Amino acid sequence: MSNFKQKEKKSSWKQDPEKVKADIVYAATSVFAEFGFTGTRLDDIAAKTNTSKRMVYYYFGDKAGLYKKVLESVYKRINDAEDQLDLMHLDPVTALTQMVSLLFDHNRQHPELVRLLMIENIHQARTLKNSQYVRSLRNQARSKLEQIYQQGVNEGRFRPHLDPIKIRWIFGGLSFFNVSNKPSFSTLFGDELWQDNEQVELKQQLIDVVLRYVMVTPNNALNAPIKREDKRMINPEIQQFLTVWEQKWSGLAAGATPDDRRRYFELIAHQMRLPTPEQIDTHEVHWIESESGPVRVRLFRDKRGGVQPCLLYLHGGAWMQGSPETHWDITSRIAAANGQTVISVDYAKAPERPFPAAINQCDAVARWAFAHAETLGIDTQRVTVGGDSAGANLAAALTLDMRGTDVQFIGQLLIYPACDFDQSRPSYKENPDGPIIQVKGMNQVNAMYSPNQDDLYSNPRLAPLLAADHQHLPSAYIAVAQYDPLRDSGYAYAETLRAANVTVKVDDGLGLIHGYLRSMEYCQAARESLDDMCRWLKDLNENTTP
Repeated sequence: MSNFKQKEKKSSWKQDPEKVKADIVYAATSVFAEFGFTGTRLDDIAAKTNTSKRMVYYYFGDKAGLYKKVLESVYKRINDAEDQLDLMHLDPVTALTQMVSLLFDHNRQHPELVRLLMIENIHQARTLKNSQYVRSLRNQARSKLEQIYQQGVNEGRFRPHLDPIKIRWIFGGLSFFNVSNKPSFSTLFGDELWQDNEQVELKQQLIDVVLRYVMVTPNNALNAPIKREDKRMINPEIQQFLTVWEQKWSGLAAGATPDDRRRYFELIAHQMRLPTPEQIDTHEVHWIESESGPVRVRLFRDKRGGVQPCLLYLHGGAWMQGSPETHWDITSRIAAANGQTVISVDYAKAPERPFPAAINQCDAVARWAFAHAETLGIDTQRVTVGGDSAGANLAAALTLDMRGTDVQFIGQLLIYPACDFDQSRPSYKENPDGPIIQVKGMNQVNAMYSPNQDDLYSNPRLAPLLAADHQHLPSAYIAVAQYDPLRDSGYAYAETLRAANVTVKVDDGLGLIHGYLRSMEYCQAARESLDDMCRWLKDLNENTTP
């Protein structure tokens, strides 16, 4: 090789090593697919790229390392293709149809994937077994199919009690066979089936097979959709809590006013309150002036004193009910877990004091906390804001209000938040009757909170998702619940924040319902969720340099 060519290769490697690695993987894919692992020589791969065999060893260690990377790259390719379809925002029949169509077409267009898997099968999948990356990609694909199937069941369109893996086996197996057995099948029976028009028909037949297997057929009673109460696999420990919760609320008289509900909620919350952690002081109360009138706050503070991180907490209750006392179990445990102060806000309630009274008061409390940080014993460099349900809505709106001011939050903890009022999303259709909250009741309290209904769909202080931009907002932890009408509003806000380069962690709340933190006494998953929130807050506090 001439000195010029050697210098050219070396220059290319130094200038763009990622491109060199990608070129090696691209070349290796076709070589491994043609000759198998045993028959492949690294010299042959290097010859197809603008590099040397030494660089193959440098980047991938050995032939086995390169082969593993090739397998991971072909799996990533199909996973990326599925992501581009945005299947989770389609109706279940369309989503499943597109998933089947994609795999069929992808295998035809990329037969090297099929050939590589045939090689892996010969070697008992020894490389796949050692690839955590491939397993994570397949877990994502499996989760997508499970969610699509479950949505179809919830809507009464898919038969219940099917195994999504068996569904995948049907269309995955036939899509694989269509490529892997083409040489032998066409030799024995002719190659007519691989003409373009025949392939289109075969793909449609495969889609029909899958849909006939999963979809409800009205004339077959065995395929009838199950009743709504049987469809959702709510955590059984949540069911224990609901039995107690509903029994206690059964004593509220019919026709109760909002004020009646507030008083009754306070009573129930007091009856169900768990022991307060011993290290937490709860006696400090303040009243703060605001443009919408005075607002009370209660502090939950670690007794060890000193300058502490702080969480400004805004309780839930549909903007109509609730208080620092009804959410005592949550705030006291957050304070105890992290040795911090929690300022719990008793903001104004609708309908007597509708929007914007509550958010105005929250703004005032935030400014007060920063202005009196030394007296309160809190560190203004480690202040977060959070809340649940309606309180999470206020917390998200508060970060927008405070953006660009001297009040700078380092994080926002949004627990089953209402980030807008769009009821067209699937979670509203899947969970119209609760538990805990019902869509019909939500419409009533929304109207109480904002008598001007147009504002619900235009004002970002009411619906933070509608803000013109979400840049420069604090990191977010968004906890949704699988069986909550508000679930998809939380997901939408997470996507919007990420698009604005805000760091977001999402807790999917599998098997859980709106308000699940109230079930801590009964449900381990609820306790684990709160523990994870506390760890997230602790990490923020510890990683923030004053």
